[in-house]
Amino acid sequence: MENPPTRRPTLRYSVHNLYNLIQGLDAEKAGDALAESQRRIMELKKEISTQSKKNFTLEREIRNLDEKIALLIRNRITFEELLSSSSDLSILHARTITLKDKRERESYGQMFYLLQSHPKYIATLARLVKIGEIDNLLQTVMFTLYGNQYDELEEHLLLSMFQLVLQEEFKQAPGIGSLLRANTALTRMMTTYTRRGPGQQYLKQVLSGILGNICSQNDLILEINPVKVYETYINSYETTTGQTCTLNRKPTPEEAAANEEIKKLIAPRIKRLGEITDKFVDALIGSIEHVPYGIRWICKQIADLTQQKFPNSTQAQLCSLIGGFYLLRFINPAIVTPQAFMLVESKLGNNTRRNLTLLAKILQNLANNMQFGGVKEFYMEPLNVVLQKNKERLNGFLLSLTKVESLDAHLSLDKYLALGKTSESIINISLNEIYCIHELVLQHQHLVCPDSGDPLNAVLKSLGNAPKQIPKTENLNVDLRLYNFAAKDEHNEESNEQLLIETKTALLYIIKMMPQLTPETQSQHNDLSYLLTQATSCALKTSDEEMKNAVSLINISFPKLVSSGVLSSTDGFLQLRKEAIQELTNYEEKVAKAIKDIERLRSVVISIKEHNKFLHQQYDAYKQYLNNVRENCSSGKQAKSDKPKKNRVGPFKYSISQLEKDGIITEASVVPEDKKTQCDTIFLKLHAIYI
Repeated sequence: MENPPTRRPTLRYSVHNLYNLIQGLDAEKAGDALAESQRRIMELKKEISTQSKKNFTLEREIRNLDEKIALLIRNRITFEELLSSSSDLSILHARTITLKDKRERESYGQMFYLLQSHPKYIATLARLVKIGEIDNLLQTVMFTLYGNQYDELEEHLLLSMFQLVLQEEFKQAPGIGSLLRANTALTRMMTTYTRRGPGQQYLKQVLSGILGNICSQNDLILEINPVKVYETYINSYETTTGQTCTLNRKPTPEEAAANEEIKKLIAPRIKRLGEITDKFVDALIGSIEHVPYGIRWICKQIADLTQQKFPNSTQAQLCSLIGGFYLLRFINPAIVTPQAFMLVESKLGNNTRRNLTLLAKILQNLANNMQFGGVKEFYMEPLNVVLQKNKERLNGFLLSLTKVESLDAHLSLDKYLALGKTSESIINISLNEIYCIHELVLQHQHLVCPDSGDPLNAVLKSLGNAPKQIPKTENLNVDLRLYNFAAKDEHNEESNEQLLIETKTALLYIIKMMPQLTPETQSQHNDLSYLLTQATSCALKTSDEEMKNAVSLINISFPKLVSSGVLSSTDGFLQLRKEAIQELTNYEEKVAKAIKDIERLRSVVISIKEHNKFLHQQYDAYKQYLNNVRENCSSGKQAKSDKPKKNRVGPFKYSISQLEKDGIITEASVVPEDKKTQCDTIFLKLHAIYI
């Protein structure tokens, strides 16, 4: 039997083939186009991170103003106290500096490197911080440490942190009913995570059409509360006929519900609400493949931990927990306030707001697997038919959300790029953020890093006490370089992989810049040693410093990579040539993917900027309201300055219709329309929109 012919497995990975592949690409496609696309992607990611952080700061100030104005209206605080507690948004435009003290700069760089690359520290802090400290931790975690919303490594670390906090949350839970209900750092982080770029894109893709259709129907009225329908019926009758309605003006809910005319108005509305609910559930079920992986992965963690902690839990209980995250913290806020999520452009009227609120109530009960009933909302009971119709299929959808691959399998990182980043990267962080996190870690040091040999303890000892918070006008931003000092002299697997990609890049540059091969020199060029010798000679003739550096890098890296077993000199460094060939072969595909990524990121940037514009409008409305209060206070004091009476602090009177126009009040259903122009002093429930 004849021996089979000898195969030449290394032929396709020869330097000659590398050269031909590069020459087959035009000048633009010899690496420059891909490099430019990747540079643009990095710029867009940075812009998304920076703008998202600004939006978060603005949202926090809006929430603070909303709470304080509510207290002012209820005479719980004075106007002067409100002004003194208002923040200065100059931090949004603060310039960036560098910490002058080298030791402080490097110590903080190492501290934040450890916090970023080891999620266990943040996971522990998230369980320990007080309610008033949540926002500060949230800002640093979601928008500074893991602010790059499209970076796979940061996504991996952030989700790993969620996993640790969720595990502890379930471990400490006394019962299944108490899980993920309180306003904690974890639940706030989970909500904020859904508002990042991928989540916003999903909401726009899935909900904008349906919500836009509802919001465009200004005459659509879906109110089914019989008391409210009864009141509207009387007002409409008297306006249309010019006669006084003989119906009882203060009926009980039961009397209003029993009225035949009211029944006729409510019946088609219940049917319409059912139809809209069906469409929403259809849209959600059809979107399963578009739900961002991170959101599905969190659903999977909730499901897995529930089954581990409560093995006898029912499917309804399991779906209720998943729905509590996906529907109540992600979908419902977008339904109730679609303009805040940039899902609709038109300003919402009171009828539209109420329509959306009723829809959200239905989805909330679907999420909780609960029927409508009870004295308070007895009028919702007819919608139990809608709940029953959609219960099983929505639960099936919620369970399907959990059917995703593991974190490591899904986030197939470009490990060379990702691992290179973990050793040194830069974050933009304010001075007060640095000092706040320093103080939090110090305060809980015995729990965050209990092991005396923990590297974080050494860093904290070097830093000493945390500086006090500084005035807002001095709270500048810092480009802080993160350091992993422990890895500087280690040539482990991670650093070897990073070194390999750098060597590959250098080899491709050399081949790209070398003179054309002749048939006589092809075989010699397949010897990398000969190639490097020729490259050195070529660099000297052309004064090409970049080629000199590339040759130098390869000469230094070859012995290291050979000694660590990554490359072998006996096969002519086959692994290096093989990876270079693969990269060039997939070049067109990578360029096309980069172009798609750029378009996707541009869309996110536009959405975030639109949201920023919306937030500024909200903020300006509050500020205008406060300016009006200030002017009224000043004019009132001046008019009464000659009287010996003691100055009175509140209550102050404002037109309800004007407050609605300014966006301070979104609904005041307790006030009849004909009374809204009067300056009644009345308890008003304020509603603001937060993302």
